[in-house]
Amino acid sequence: MDRIFYDVTAAAVLLCGLALLFYAPRLYAWLFAATRQEKLVAVKNRKLAIVIPARNEIKAIPLLLDSIGRQTYPRADFDFFVIVKDPADPVIALAEAAGGTAYALAAQTCKGDALDYCLKRILADKPGAYDGFMIVDADCVLDDRCMEEMNNALESGRDIVQAKKIVKNYYYDKKKTWSLSGGCNGVIWTIIDELGNRFKSDRNITNMTIGTGIMLSGALVKKLGGWPYRATLTEDIELMYDCVIHDYTTFYYSHAQIYVEEAVKHSSTNKRRNRWLNGIINSLRLYRRKLWGLPKTKRNLANMYYSVALEPAFVYVGGLAAYALFSAVYALKTLIFHGDKLWFTYLIFSLSALGVMYLSFFVMTAWCLWVDRKYYKAISFWKRLAIAFVHPLFYAEYVWIIGKHLLIRKPAAWKVIERANFSERVAERPAGDK
Repeated sequence: MDRIFYDVTAAAVLLCGLALLFYAPRLYAWLFAATRQEKLVAVKNRKLAIVIPARNEIKAIPLLLDSIGRQTYPRADFDFFVIVKDPADPVIALAEAAGGTAYALAAQTCKGDALDYCLKRILADKPGAYDGFMIVDADCVLDDRCMEEMNNALESGRDIVQAKKIVKNYYYDKKKTWSLSGGCNGVIWTIIDELGNRFKSDRNITNMTIGTGIMLSGALVKKLGGWPYRATLTEDIELMYDCVIHDYTTFYYSHAQIYVEEAVKHSSTNKRRNRWLNGIINSLRLYRRKLWGLPKTKRNLANMYYSVALEPAFVYVGGLAAYALFSAVYALKTLIFHGDKLWFTYLIFSLSALGVMYLSFFVMTAWCLWVDRKYYKAISFWKRLAIAFVHPLFYAEYVWIIGKHLLIRKPAAWKVIERANFSERVAERPAGDK
């Protein structure tokens, strides 16, 4: 082994080791996913509002409206509002027939625009009427007890509460809407909710906020004056950073549940992933200076760490990928130009780096499948096994997606994502959730 290869190997080991060490608190948080979250019980029924951005969602929204009608929470204690882009959108008639209010905003260029318009209209037309505003994407379905449990979650006293996300495709039209790509992408909800937000909620650390199944208190919405997070396509990540800056408190509540749709086609899934990663990176660029300008109190440092905890993961995975590429090129160079038998050793180092990356993702995947096993039982053992072994490769695709958006600073466009055709009602909730 020559000196250059040795030095690069040592640097890669040091870089990845330090990144893993810095990520260690997040790994510790994974352990708390194995514990059951304590249930809260509301002392009163609050007046709640559901806000649904629904641009071009005529295919998806009927099931959501149906689930709203099945809520165990008294219908008199919540209203719902739908925001479309086209004033002639047939969603308007569907929403009004179901007892909701519909707004049309032709000028919207992102989800944040729709939310801002709707919230400002409600604040103007019904000041002080609602104790909480729950944002739900039109392709989601509410569990029958979702609003009841969200009301319970507000007993936490936090400014923002979040529901648990479960893959809708596992319960509706499974033969038509199941795909390995969608199954793999659905693991992200367990990673975010159970492997991260569960631990952070118990310690009043800022959650990773997700823009569906999230409820803002009426007091916070009044303070914000609407929805000010419209600089990127990940309005929820902007909200997360603003929570750190202004110390808005967050809470994840696993007993409040919604079903989220996963795209069937891999190409559609990648549209979502590209948009999401582009927004995450641009949001961090936007808020980084404000974050690091905060006083270095223990609470601020904890919130800052967990809000940017993906960065050491990027370094760890990126370092392994770069080293694997370097070793492969070095092996090829040695074979072609020197004919030295060491080329095979260099190739082994390259494959070993890829193996470490795969093993890291496999351990995470296996833990997710075990933590949320009662929900994954909705699909067959063989499909779960396929997810276990394919998800690490699927997750590794984030390497090139992240790399692309780190190099290209252009904001992603708000592209329409193809919807699946769902028709059957969701299956019964897993035993123990009722």
